[in-house]
Amino acid sequence: MTYPYSNGSYDARMYGDDPGTQLGDASLGEMQQTAMRDVEMLPLDMGTTYVVVDTNILLEHLTMLQHFVEDVQHEALSVLLIIPGAVLNELDKQKTRSTGRLGWISRRASLWMADKVKEKPAYLRCQRDRETCKPTGNWRSRNRGEVWDDRTNDGLILDCAMHFARLGGRTCLCTGDRNLGIESESNGVRVVSPSNGNDLARFLFGRDLNHRQEEPKVEYTGMDCLEDEESDEMGMEVDDDRKLSYAQASDLLHLQVIDHFTRLLVALVARIGGPELEDPSGADGGITASRHAPRWKNSRKPSHQWTAVECLDYLDFRQPRRQTNPRLELFLSPPYSTSGARTGREWSFEAWRTALDALKALGESWREPAIVADVDEVSHVLPRRLS
Repeated sequence: MTYPYSNGSYDARMYGDDPGTQLGDASLGEMQQTAMRDVEMLPLDMGTTYVVVDTNILLEHLTMLQHFVEDVQHEALSVLLIIPGAVLNELDKQKTRSTGRLGWISRRASLWMADKVKEKPAYLRCQRDRETCKPTGNWRSRNRGEVWDDRTNDGLILDCAMHFARLGGRTCLCTGDRNLGIESESNGVRVVSPSNGNDLARFLFGRDLNHRQEEPKVEYTGMDCLEDEESDEMGMEVDDDRKLSYAQASDLLHLQVIDHFTRLLVALVARIGGPELEDPSGADGGITASRHAPRWKNSRKPSHQWTAVECLDYLDFRQPRRQTNPRLELFLSPPYSTSGARTGREWSFEAWRTALDALKALGESWREPAIVADVDEVSHVLPRRLS
């Protein structure tokens, strides 16, 4: 792979200026616009570790990345995860054009990243226009006649990694793409292809950062992650740590559903909420919240930190919904966090369908298309059996 901008002749149009490279997803587009408006250059910090994240890591190892971010926050480490602009384009294409496995994992990645970037954390942000090695000083500039393809995209991701490598701190490209990894190493940028957060931590710091129980090395991203059904039914152990049992897959998908739809419910609450979210005690005419009040009224957390249960409680206050069995609040509660909450494998297939149908009905009732569409994507990756 050679740099796609090496001939020195540039097109007047930049990436993002034409239909082929414009972002169709609103949240990803806002992230790109924020990066384009933000002209502040990153100050040189020799102590910062820069981790440039490739698309395949966000898609195939999102939970690993989420846990790594939690560990970085817990230990207050000077780590900055950079999302290249080219990665936003790839995610956008997967989210807006894919269904099934790719549709679900791209929607999860996009929503998590958009939520994090809105918080303007010190540990994650998107590539700014000027963060490039290109002579033009803008990564979005492109060769005359150049078209967007995988080769061009890899070159832009490598360009981003090389820029941060030149800042003087420790830099690595986090990717599962072997060819891009080889090209990166040949240009002096270290590469890591982790299967879990500890792999990444050991590579960067020489030690574990994990503050939770051991987690599976495989992310559930669809049916291709599952063990051979015949072997699983016979109780045979398969010597392949890249595969999951149906029970493991059900548990992992359940946690993904809780995380993802809690984020969407929080966004819905923010959209329909008003002054009552700023002063919950005044929502019913000034009656002071008590132990008999709805959970959301007694919550001391800002609404953007609410759980799914608190969000549903508030939505029911605004517009009561039909209750189901199991209750949606229970299905969206972390396993064993309250009486009746359980793991994905412990819910029956009928309970899964009931909960997903209830979520979809809620999305339709509140005219929230993201909830409706994402429920459909979950249905594509729900294992044929749960244990």
